[in-house]
Amino acid sequence: MLEFDEVGTSTPQPSLQSRMASAAASSDYYCMTFDEPEEMDDVTLNSSSAATSKRPSDCSLDEAVRGAHKQTQLLAQQNMDLNDKLTRQSEELTEARAQLRGYSGPLGLENTSDEEIIRLEAFEKGSVTHSELKPSLARLLTKNLPAYLLLAAFRSHDEKRDETALTGLFSSVHLVLKDTITRSHDLDLLSLWLVNLWRLFNLLRQYSGEDKHAEWHVANTDTQNSYRFKAYDVAPIRDQLKLRIEECYSSLMKKAIEHVFSPKIVPGILQHESSSDLMTAGQERRDRVESQRKSLDELIAFLDTVHTKLKTYGADEVVIRQVIGQMANWMCSLALNHMMFRRELCNFEKAIQIKHNVTVIQNWLNGKGLSECRDHLEPLVQACHLLQSRKDASNLDTLCGEMTSRLKPRQVVAILQHYDPSDEMEDASLSPEFLVQIQKKLNERAIANGDPIEDKDTLIMMGTYLPPFNTQPFSYSDFPLETLSLPSCLHMQSVCRLV
Repeated sequence: MLEFDEVGTSTPQPSLQSRMASAAASSDYYCMTFDEPEEMDDVTLNSSSAATSKRPSDCSLDEAVRGAHKQTQLLAQQNMDLNDKLTRQSEELTEARAQLRGYSGPLGLENTSDEEIIRLEAFEKGSVTHSELKPSLARLLTKNLPAYLLLAAFRSHDEKRDETALTGLFSSVHLVLKDTITRSHDLDLLSLWLVNLWRLFNLLRQYSGEDKHAEWHVANTDTQNSYRFKAYDVAPIRDQLKLRIEECYSSLMKKAIEHVFSPKIVPGILQHESSSDLMTAGQERRDRVESQRKSLDELIAFLDTVHTKLKTYGADEVVIRQVIGQMANWMCSLALNHMMFRRELCNFEKAIQIKHNVTVIQNWLNGKGLSECRDHLEPLVQACHLLQSRKDASNLDTLCGEMTSRLKPRQVVAILQHYDPSDEMEDASLSPEFLVQIQKKLNERAIANGDPIEDKDTLIMMGTYLPPFNTQPFSYSDFPLETLSLPSCLHMQSVCRLV
């Protein structure tokens, strides 16, 4: 977790009970009452009293010790239960505060110039309350709030021309983030920090003092330009952030998404059968595929989960396109690799069903404004068209033309080799001579298109390959920095303030 603490050591925090009492005394917060400890039932009381009321003459010393030990354990368990209840209610109170007062007014705003409005100022060393930003709380706050607060802190040191403080702050943040990204497997946490690291990376471009990249500043207002860094070059910080973005993206995709998503691909795309098909099937077949009827829905549901989380934490189109686009690429790769080697998937009827399932996914992408991600699924679409087309010498140009332009020569041949005709009018299999003609025609196409030589022998799609996150696109932010505030729920007012 990222800690916004620049003041050194801290003193012990007040107890949870004292903080709850303080909150209850304030008219700004809702008060919450707590239930009294649940009384023990009669059986428990009788048994415990019986164990402890025996005279030494009635029981041995060992029995007395065991009875006392049992009573101690019972009281300890009750104490733990009450502490758990108190902790849960405290967390509920914190979230309620965040929801009701998450946008407290800017602190310390006085008659200062625009250039001095947004600075994060650390208090003198003393009593400090450490604060961690959890995903559950981040969802209730301003999107990309950590990125904006860090920008404010960097600007403060830039205005003071304190390079040591600026680099020291980034070094501390950098180490915490690197540790968090390396250790975490949590979808929410990795999504939160990928989104914020990417936003901070772009803010350090948008508000940099560099003029050689006009596209970073062209959309800035005069007010935004007044916030640009004046004393120091933040390019080295951006270079380090770029590495952390790539690492966070890799962790998100490989550690939080892939192991959940990959097992859903083959059932959802290749094995799923629509309800209309099952209506006419026999009972035995309906029983066999009953567990697969919802597989496509589960695939779409996980896509929707990832998309929703990214949007909730404030992801822009660049992040969403790369994450969802990579998931679409994994879908195509894994499904196509299975199709090329499974005869039961290479027939006319199955091609119709697979194409239907892919269309459902493409419609979902369109609905989310991600129509460009459909392109990742095109090789799988073309494989279905290949299985549905007439396969004879008279149709050679079509089979080796635009219809299979996204498939490699060996991939086309592999699908045709495993083709299983279901129509009695077709031969049991395609002749070797016809496959040789196909291969020759496809090789000529590859040469004419200037395709790399290695493509001629490529068969397996790299289903688990993950390209690095592309940090080249620039993402402009129109967030008005002068409205930035410190939400009271973060308890950062004792650590720093915005001035």
